[in-house]
Amino acid sequence: LSYLQITGGLSFNLDMNFPPMFTQVMGVVAAVVNVEFLNMMPLGCVMTSNFHHTLLAYTLGPLVIGVAMMIAYAILKQKGKVEASNSVFGWFLFMTFLILPSVGMKLFSMFGCRLFDSGYGSYLKVDYSIDCASEEHSFYETYAMGSILVYVVGVPLLYAILLWRNRHLLDPGQKRLEEEHGEAEGLKRALEIRQRLEEQHPQLKSLQFLYESYEPKYFWFEIFDTIRKQMLTGGLVVLGSGTLSQIVVSIFLCLGSMRV
Repeated sequence: LSYLQITGGLSFNLDMNFPPMFTQVMGVVAAVVNVEFLNMMPLGCVMTSNFHHTLLAYTLGPLVIGVAMMIAYAILKQKGKVEASNSVFGWFLFMTFLILPSVGMKLFSMFGCRLFDSGYGSYLKVDYSIDCASEEHSFYETYAMGSILVYVVGVPLLYAILLWRNRHLLDPGQKRLEEEHGEAEGLKRALEIRQRLEEQHPQLKSLQFLYESYEPKYFWFEIFDTIRKQMLTGGLVVLGSGTLSQIVVSIFLCLGSMRV
């Protein structure tokens, strides 16, 4: 899923033209895995809008849904419905996982302007109807900075806090078990212990999608992967599409990720 979320935005991020068939397929895939719900709607036939309005929809929509889910979570938890409350919180985390790459890309795109020759001016690359020197765009740039703190910084920070608070349950000493019983047997025993702890501590079930794909000692890896996706999607937009610095940074990010 992470691979599809990254490759789905390569054409836009790198300002490169891929073969038409690949572009069409990845456009559909990216719309699904990144929850690009507005791209699936013919809003241009119904109302006049620009990228500023799109940004508001992609940032305020999930925020409203998230607040509603947290209210439902609090009510269910207060009533003692542990399984239901954990399910709601798990879906909330999964929603943040799905929307983060697309929201991050749109937020960083607010700072990607293209300067035209002959004094024509500077316009937003994703929407040439928007003048980057206008007061309206300055307001939306400030709004985007605040939203970056909420989404791009806030979501990975939330993952980190939740996983760190439960670190002793998520990693029941895999390294120690590997030293005592060998790598394969140590991993097997660590997974068995973690499974028993999940049964004893129901709150872990809401975090499962964050750690269940990784070995217990690497329970934190989803945090790293989330930051990596943000840098390979929205972060590259800031460097300038098609520039040498963008390509070099992309290569070093990929090579560095292979070493982690």
